[in-house]
Amino acid sequence: MALFLVVLLVGQACVQSSPVPSPTASVALSSGTATARPTPSAAVPLGGTLRVGLSGPIGSLDPQAADANASVIGQIFEGLVARGTNGVAPALALKWLVGADGVAWTFMLREGVVFHDGSPLDAAAVAKSLGRLDDPLIAKAEASDAHTVVLTTKSPSGTFLSALATRAYAIVSPSSKLAGTGPFRVPAGGENARPLILERNDRYWRSDATGQRLPYLDRLSLAAIPDAGTRLAAIRAGNVDLIADLAISDLGAVRTDPSLQIVIRPATTVLYLGLNLSASSLDDLRVRQAIAQALNPRGLVDRFYGGAAAVASQLPPPTMLGHDDSVTEFAKNDVAAAKKLLADSGHPTLQLDLWYLQDAAGTLPDLRRIAESVAADLAPAGIAVDTKTIDPITFGVSLHDNKYPAWLGSATPETFDPDELLGAPFIPPVANGQDQPTAAGAWLNKEVAGLLRKARTEPDQSKRAELYKQVSKIIQRELPRIPLAWSSVPLAATRKVINPQSAVFADVALGR
Repeated sequence: MALFLVVLLVGQACVQSSPVPSPTASVALSSGTATARPTPSAAVPLGGTLRVGLSGPIGSLDPQAADANASVIGQIFEGLVARGTNGVAPALALKWLVGADGVAWTFMLREGVVFHDGSPLDAAAVAKSLGRLDDPLIAKAEASDAHTVVLTTKSPSGTFLSALATRAYAIVSPSSKLAGTGPFRVPAGGENARPLILERNDRYWRSDATGQRLPYLDRLSLAAIPDAGTRLAAIRAGNVDLIADLAISDLGAVRTDPSLQIVIRPATTVLYLGLNLSASSLDDLRVRQAIAQALNPRGLVDRFYGGAAAVASQLPPPTMLGHDDSVTEFAKNDVAAAKKLLADSGHPTLQLDLWYLQDAAGTLPDLRRIAESVAADLAPAGIAVDTKTIDPITFGVSLHDNKYPAWLGSATPETFDPDELLGAPFIPPVANGQDQPTAAGAWLNKEVAGLLRKARTEPDQSKRAELYKQVSKIIQRELPRIPLAWSSVPLAATRKVINPQSAVFADVALGR
């Protein structure tokens, strides 16, 4: 989408050896732990083919290829670490250390894991997979013994673990680019078939809580169905069992169909109101406070998200590193207080242009209606809002150049690292050795800049989390952006699909 997308212990200390249990299946699966979530029933049905309708093309089956589909790659390959609750969790690596220099990362591998082609997962294989030339992060990958690999980064990096959890750093067999260690494998000669049929990996290392080896399914059938309406028609006709990227406008149709279920995964996107602190009147904190207190995010979520979102209390969603559980509300909705703040600022009435850009994919609600809802919230406080939109290119350039006083923005971090959500927009550019106001907001806060720069290079993830919590509190106080809603793109599945929340289909089953 063309919205302004916010596109371990130093000194040889050991990082977590087991992940925090996840409240949702998708995170528990991606943690890579040997113990799965509780099974959905006493006797899980085994076998069958899950037919999945994807919104994007299958793409290359090489994890490093630019057109590789992360949803497909995740069924075939695994990384050293995976996304977990509040950061990353062990996957093919059970634990890891980082040296005092902040660049030497030592990973201890899980033993007994084999690739689909039968070759063992060992340190030499991992070093070969990750030791490719011209990697932007890794300078060197070496095996120190059979089950220990040392990755040397080009500079100290707090975001390194989050990057390792992405598909580009999945571990590939040294003997075959199509062989990973994931729950499903590519059958011989089947890589170009469409739909793509993946078969059960009988060597997969994970088991469920009862000791049953995963995956439950025999096969996955993955088909690209780009149009949202066509995907919905396919599942309603019984041609597929699960569809990705359900349009918000289709939630009602799925909810009223007794044969279907809506699948909501943990939030990955935040919708926010951005404010330009260089704009007239918005440079006054009292005016920004008035806007925050006049807003009613609860009403917005209830009206436009169809039960597929939550009110945001901060920019980082609940399962992101740096989310602060102690903060449950960003700003109290109080129109009377907002009117007083405006009067005290000398702006008892205010005219504000609010810019937005429609989400062409339809995975967000209608942003025109959201903008109108924001305008309706602000009007009783004395703020008259004129909603505006324009073509994507002009919108992006004008937003970057701080020409808009206020805008609706959406951020979906690719690596799910808080640096993308907080560091990218709020670390100021430097000119002649001096920090300059940021693009898209013109916010310059010396304390925030220092905290975010430190977090960007801090390898200790617990320390990084505390730094981001400090930044979130300053954002709540200074109001360069006002978080409105957390959401994820919903899915739909037939009622026979058991545990459809799983992003990796290892513990998904089909009822009889």
